[in-house]
Amino acid sequence: MCASAVLLWQAATVRYNYGGNWTALFCTGEKAPLPPALESEHIYRFAGSYGFDGQLYHYIAHDPLLRLGLDRFIDAPRLRYPRILVPGLAHLLALGRTERIDWAYRAVIVLFFFAGAYWLGRVAQSRGCSSAWGAAFFFVPAAIVSADRLTVDVSLAALSVAFALYAREEESSAKLYAILVLAGLARDTGVLLVAAWCLWLLQRRQWRRAALFSTAALPMMGWYAFVFSRTSPYRLGGSLTFPLGGLADRFLHPLSYALPAGPALLAVLLDYVALLGTVLALGAAIWVALRRGFDAPRWAMLLFVALAVFLWRPGEWTSAYEFPRILSPLIILLAIEAMGSFCILYVAPLGLVLPRLGLQVGLQVAGVVQGVLGFRA
Repeated sequence: MCASAVLLWQAATVRYNYGGNWTALFCTGEKAPLPPALESEHIYRFAGSYGFDGQLYHYIAHDPLLRLGLDRFIDAPRLRYPRILVPGLAHLLALGRTERIDWAYRAVIVLFFFAGAYWLGRVAQSRGCSSAWGAAFFFVPAAIVSADRLTVDVSLAALSVAFALYAREEESSAKLYAILVLAGLARDTGVLLVAAWCLWLLQRRQWRRAALFSTAALPMMGWYAFVFSRTSPYRLGGSLTFPLGGLADRFLHPLSYALPAGPALLAVLLDYVALLGTVLALGAAIWVALRRGFDAPRWAMLLFVALAVFLWRPGEWTSAYEFPRILSPLIILLAIEAMGSFCILYVAPLGLVLPRLGLQVGLQVAGVVQGVLGFRA
């Protein structure tokens, strides 16, 4: 259901909003340089825009080993290329054939929706709930953004659910190890799942297992070494601030939207609602760990809290398509805590973030509705 819903939505918005051009899902901006090697794809480009992250991972899928020079069209190759899981799988699925890579990339995204829903359904069953809750994976912030703009974040969101499942199954050590390896290749923040599991093992004085599972980060480190040997350093935007300085800066400086007064005001208000939801997630993660005790998923939540509190720069707190998708592992692990013993505190952050994401895709929904009703071609 979840995977089919994503595919149907993408087909509808491509048909009615983008004239049937599936490359629009990569959200390629008109102001961003386009690789001449991909001009034959007739990539849909958004006027007056620099585009979004999906366009960069699209290029990586065409050139995963940095042989074609497409890294010259990526803003920060040393930042983007380490997130190789989705682009790399797309390249493998297409057998390296250029004309098949785009559909393979979209297929990989849908497959991660399938996997995320499956694992979430399994988690729900293990907690005495209906497996139908797996379909709720569709509403994870990272999943929404990946469905809309083909970013890679849905992969780590799905793997985070698998982490919550297999971390509580003693007989699933091999599966958990594989999940941790993939998490490190999905996003740089995926290594926090490796750290969380090792901390849990150290807490239980399982020194040898902790040492063994720490090797799950080796494939990630090896890939980083490969990428670093072939790319130039990049300059991070902004500078490190005091704890939660980036969040404080975001609260004090609301974004300005090129929209009519009413929609612009609504967007700003919902921005603040989403920010409040994120703050609530940070506090709730600490609360649940102190109240229910530490286990591997709760260690993971605390590590994501530390990431947001101590390391993030103001740039990471910009649009509603940024901080909720990056913190999706925290939001979904927190929501899982509510399964079996419902507590609104654990699901409230997700509920506060979703309205702003809904507004973001609202125009597309309107276009689809008009198209279905026959008001537009």
